[in-house]
Amino acid sequence: MILIPVCAGCGITRHENSSVKNQEDMEPVITVFDKSSGNSRFDDKIALEIQKRTGVRIELINPTEAPSQKARLMLANRDYPDIVITDLAAGNTAGIMADKYAEAGALIPLEVHIETMGPDIMSMYGDTLEDLRHEDGHIYYLTSWYGENLEPVAGFQIRYDILKELAGQERADSSEAFTQKEITELLRSFHQRYPEIDGQASIPFTFNQENSGRTLYGMFGLKYYHETDEGDIQTIYKAPEYLPMLLFLNQLYREELLDKDWLVNKAQSYEEKLKSGRVFMTAGAYWDMDSINVVLKEKYGGDAQFYSYKVLGDGIKDGETAYNGRNSLGWDCIGITDNCENVEAAMKVLNFLASEEGQYLTLWGIEGEDWDQVDGKRVPRKEILDSFEVNIEKTRDETGIRKWTWMTKNGNGSDGSPYDMATKLRLSESARRAYTNMSGDYWDTAPYAGIAPEAGTAEAAIQQEITAIGQNACYLAVCAKTPEESERIYADMLADMEKAGVDRLEQVMNERYRNKK
Repeated sequence: MILIPVCAGCGITRHENSSVKNQEDMEPVITVFDKSSGNSRFDDKIALEIQKRTGVRIELINPTEAPSQKARLMLANRDYPDIVITDLAAGNTAGIMADKYAEAGALIPLEVHIETMGPDIMSMYGDTLEDLRHEDGHIYYLTSWYGENLEPVAGFQIRYDILKELAGQERADSSEAFTQKEITELLRSFHQRYPEIDGQASIPFTFNQENSGRTLYGMFGLKYYHETDEGDIQTIYKAPEYLPMLLFLNQLYREELLDKDWLVNKAQSYEEKLKSGRVFMTAGAYWDMDSINVVLKEKYGGDAQFYSYKVLGDGIKDGETAYNGRNSLGWDCIGITDNCENVEAAMKVLNFLASEEGQYLTLWGIEGEDWDQVDGKRVPRKEILDSFEVNIEKTRDETGIRKWTWMTKNGNGSDGSPYDMATKLRLSESARRAYTNMSGDYWDTAPYAGIAPEAGTAEAAIQQEITAIGQNACYLAVCAKTPEESERIYADMLADMEKAGVDRLEQVMNERYRNKK
């Protein structure tokens, strides 16, 4: 049996002609790059069951430490596998990897294959398929976590035990949003009462520079773009609420309530700060706190948990915030590449995973082992449900349930049970509070997806310059010595953007935005 490498950059091997047939047992073999697989192997019991039911062997290509860089290198070298699972274009970000693959001709059109080999894809995705069509009329990828989802996303994550101490249990348990003034006073109180925790300087408020913007935007009702009263799209920097957001952060910075290292916070150092127990408030999705809460609970007791709370920026009413932005088209996307020699096998995998059978396998596990039919309803084994409630990440890795969410649909199945058993059937305390405290804040980000200029165009270059100007001004304005200096920096930023060609950028965005309607 001869083994040859799939590609120099992929780091795996497969049988010669394996896209057609495995020479040893005649099973088709499909290679998959999953940006979220880490160092996992596709060999847990759920992965094995997927392969058993589809009759297709699946070999993973791991992304290692830098998934986007791996995907970029594979594309540059045309050295990619049969299926690629990567980021979906969304929001104001140009050149997300899925669209880069599509624009480079690396993804094959799927609509004909869906019509002939994807009945479950057609029935499950429904109208979402039309929304996934590109301007040229083709569907190049499908998505995961698609469909309307009212689950809360971003919020201010506050240590519940300390909040009870500072504001009282009644306020800590209330679903009433905090005002900007209230939250500032709480940060001051924490800073005065706890200058140090366990021998280290306390941190009233910190956030991860890479993924906390949605919370700060949401507080002031900011979305991906600013839409004028006339219905025109402008960059977010022109929104009337953008300067008040900068001034709020500047106030916290000047009063030493904001982490002095906020600018350089990365995932690892950020998590270490939260797990150390010296942080009172942060920003992000409630599920980002899952592993952190496990550590805090063991160290300080059951109430030492970060829970989601809504904060209203000055002048923003409840109902005008924008924390819960959800793309009804989904999050990640999955496409078949032009390197795939056995499209039929690839489609067999995708169609199965999209089906209701596939949903309940990947998200509930195996009937008779992980769940049972009781009076016509799916009932998970208690030990499985309990385990997910205690530590969702550990349970996922140990069982394989909810690990391979490649074609996941939001909502409930035909029998009324939720597809996402682990987080929807029995809400964790952090999830329950997020649903309660962040309710009524949903908005669909899909209308803004794909309106950024195409990569490689002059307008895309303008957008990169505009983004760089905005980021630099944001850093300077937050760290300014006075609010007046922050306002001057903001005004200079808008002037610099005009010189860089922001009007031309917005013209292109508006053309693409209107074409989507």
